[in-house]
Amino acid sequence: MSAVTSRWGRVGIAAALLVAALGYKGGEALLTRYRIGFNATTSLNDWGYVIDRNNRAPRRGDLVEFVVPDNDYYPAGASFVKRVAGVPGDLVERRGDEVFVAGAKVGKVKAHDSQGRPAAPGPLGVIPQGHFFVAGEHVDSLDSRYAIVGFIENRRIRGVGEPIL
Repeated sequence: MSAVTSRWGRVGIAAALLVAALGYKGGEALLTRYRIGFNATTSLNDWGYVIDRNNRAPRRGDLVEFVVPDNDYYPAGASFVKRVAGVPGDLVERRGDEVFVAGAKVGKVKAHDSQGRPAAPGPLGVIPQGHFFVAGEHVDSLDSRYAIVGFIENRRIRGVGEPIL
């Protein structure tokens, strides 16, 4: 069994267990507030999340689910789960190919994607009010280090997440 098949098998089992637990714990009210999210990529170490849709005020270090801006890589309306690395008022800087947020290294920005296409770097400067800098944990994560994601507006955030798997 391949690693991908094994991972999706675990996702399926986890989803079934979580849906059953949510149904048992409170039914419709809980299902309206909470959403189960999965990350099938290696951008984060965890791959299963419970997203609290009522919590749309993330803090640095929180995981957030958000609708990614339209891009050539994912379909319109696709959602990502990333960690908040920067909050309004933080300074985003680039030193060579390394990106820093509030003085902490977030990762490197690459000049090209995995298919050799140019990858424009993301925004620099002070993160404006109502926006966040999000980052994955993997070196190849598509996140705020790149212009096609950039700073994430609060209106795009679906909720704050907690890892469960």
